[in-house]
Amino acid sequence: MSFFALLLVLTAACCHATWNYHLKKANCGRAIWWLVYLLTSVITIPLLLLWDPQALTRITPTGWFVILISAPIHVVYALVLQIGYKKSDYSIVYPTARGAGPLITVLSAVVILGDAPSLTGWCGIFAILAGVVLLTLRTDKGADLSRVHTGIFWGLLTGVCIAGYSFCDAWAVQRDTGLTPASFYFPSIVVRAIVMTPFMLAMKDWREQVRSIWKNPVSRRALWVVTVGSPGGYILVLCAMTMAPLAYVAPTREVGMMVGVIVGAILLKEHLSLAPLRTDFFFSNRLFVRSSQEAKVGGRMC
Repeated sequence: MSFFALLLVLTAACCHATWNYHLKKANCGRAIWWLVYLLTSVITIPLLLLWDPQALTRITPTGWFVILISAPIHVVYALVLQIGYKKSDYSIVYPTARGAGPLITVLSAVVILGDAPSLTGWCGIFAILAGVVLLTLRTDKGADLSRVHTGIFWGLLTGVCIAGYSFCDAWAVQRDTGLTPASFYFPSIVVRAIVMTPFMLAMKDWREQVRSIWKNPVSRRALWVVTVGSPGGYILVLCAMTMAPLAYVAPTREVGMMVGVIVGAILLKEHLSLAPLRTDFFFSNRLFVRSSQEAKVGGRMC
């Protein structure tokens, strides 16, 4: 992985941890994601067409097919993540999800895309995932084990969704589909809004949910942070996927889990064991150093 690709992924990871913190703090229902998708669609599609008027016409039928597959997975991911944050701690759900997703993603990338890391790369990947396991094995006095196990469960489900959309999205921007990171992601947001709209309108209290988000300063701040941070951070990841193998990009993103655990402990006052955190930092650092030395640079620029 080149230094620039690594920088993109690290920036995206910190951005991801930040908007997840605001999402957890707001503790809203599914309406916040619906609003995020609507706002992002209204803002980004006109900007995309102004920047590149031919962006959508260059997309091949295969590219549109991948968009239609990826978008619902992103919607399920958002809803499952939201449920996890309601039922457990941010510092449990977030690192579990971010650890489970890359393991499945790496295996998929190796088997299907042929992005096979070197032996040293494999060691670094499994080391960082081992750090995630240690983060979730919280047996300290004062820890609510039932809440921990609930968080791990929803974190694992979220991780499965992460693996699904990571594989689809990487394939989309790495293959000859006529897609760039922007022309893939922004139409995908529109599809997500369309997919989610019937489910929202079927809820009797959807108007109340929307009004409560606008009236509550914490929820309103979370709405704008997620609207900017979620697409902004993921565009950086998609750009990195055009420069480096998915098998390296996916686990390297997980520096965000360390940020998430620290944020959960300091800002959300959640219980934290420092020993696993030190171990995870050590493992993560080894992966970054080794992968940046070994991975090849390839693909299209974003």
